[in-house]
Amino acid sequence: MFGRVIVRGGRGACQARAARHLCDNAAVKPVELAASLRQVPLLAGLPAEAFERIAELCGSRALTRGEVVFSAGERAEFLPLLLAGQVKLFRTGPDGREQVLHLVRAPASFAEAAVFGPGVFPATAQAVDAGQLATVPRGELLALLRRQPEVALALLVSLSIWLRRLADLVDGLSLHTVEERVAAYLWSVFVRSGQPLRSGLEVHLEDAKHLIAALCGTAPEVLSRTFRRLEADGAVRVTGPTAVLLDPVRLHALVQLPPAEG
Repeated sequence: MFGRVIVRGGRGACQARAARHLCDNAAVKPVELAASLRQVPLLAGLPAEAFERIAELCGSRALTRGEVVFSAGERAEFLPLLLAGQVKLFRTGPDGREQVLHLVRAPASFAEAAVFGPGVFPATAQAVDAGQLATVPRGELLALLRRQPEVALALLVSLSIWLRRLADLVDGLSLHTVEERVAAYLWSVFVRSGQPLRSGLEVHLEDAKHLIAALCGTAPEVLSRTFRRLEADGAVRVTGPTAVLLDPVRLHALVQLPPAEG
């Protein structure tokens, strides 16, 4: 629906983006929106009445690949709910280097801490793939929270999960080597495949290599060298977008996890 949005900062850009999302929420809602919203973990466990009230506040729109959903420093005027696609949350350092904080995979909510806290987004969110985004106006959602305590409890669970993700990120970047971080990423890919974790398991890497590098806190060229080391170690082989599990025990040892079944 909208083309890519390039944000250079400034109050006018922030106000324009907030206004756009609020207008989207006033648009005609598709019949299938409620079913998609029920898949979002933040909303999945809500009682029917509370869920229906939130669904009534939601609007949805298409996301284009590369589109900026919001930028660091903007006012958090809406709660984003990703119904399809992927969105990366990142911050950019003074030298222009990008640190990916999290890769949001649909269905999921994100930026809860900003919406229910200081009201300012602390990071930038950008669509990695084309997808679908639902938004809930912040003011109306806060008013609902005051009337529906069970919604607030669900949000506390979501915020706790996000805090754990940040703690894991800090732990990974500060206490583990690049090889261990890359091994952990690849292990998570194999686990998400839902297939038995055995030698020869082949999976498709959903993320581009530059994004994998950012998630692992390294550079693309270092990532390529790390892939080669992991193959030489007999743990995993990565060829293009395909990863083959060579030895689950060796890969597990690098990730420092307890032995897995299967």
